[in-house]
Amino acid sequence: MNKVYIANTPLILEDTQGKQFRVELGEKVELTPEQYESVAAHVTPVATTAKEPEQQAEAQEQTAPEADPAAEPESKTKTQRKTKADA
Repeated sequence: MNKVYIANTPLILEDTQGKQFRVELGEKVELTPEQYESVAAHVTPVATTAKEPEQQAEAQEQTAPEADPAAEPESKTKTQRKTKADA
């Protein structure tokens, strides 16, 4: 299964047909496990392809902190306090 990564450095990779291609810094790239082994220190994982995104979405829902709409930040700027008071 291929996974999606972001390149931390420019990379030159080889596709399945043996053709070389360049991946620029910050660009997303889908890597096979074999490609990942050769560039693991130069990429950051972002997502996976196939059925795993559904599992990732479920995991994010479970780990995401519940936002309390009534809760407000402790520190506000003078403008924010004034705007709320005017409302």
